[in-house]
Amino acid sequence: MDNFLKVGSKLVGATTTISGWIAAVLAYITPLHGVFWLMIVLLVADFLTGVRASAKQHIPRSSKRFRRSASKMLCYFGIIYLFWEFEQQLGVDWIATYKFIAGFIFLVEVISILENMFVITEHPVFAKLIRVVSK
Repeated sequence: MDNFLKVGSKLVGATTTISGWIAAVLAYITPLHGVFWLMIVLLVADFLTGVRASAKQHIPRSSKRFRRSASKMLCYFGIIYLFWEFEQQLGVDWIATYKFIAGFIFLVEVISILENMFVITEHPVFAKLIRVVSK
């Protein structure tokens, strides 16, 4: 019983700090960490290539465009989390709709990166890759 009280007091102490809450949330969504990391990599690559493509086309950077990118990222993470949570609440693991949604989002981001690379390099291989991936 003494050990139970020690662990309980540590848990209560951990949730009184912001880092404790962040750790609790991250521990809860651990099954999604692979999907989230891949999405972060693709979103950062899309953002960086988009900034470069915009610079080449002389489109100025603005806070409105950055806000749109940030809200897109939050929406992507949110929709994947919501479908994962829905599956958890239903208690079914054979549907995996969040993986289908994540796959669609990954495809959209890869096409966007290829489009940006085509604008940056003007190499026809990127146009061909866009046509192949889009089919």
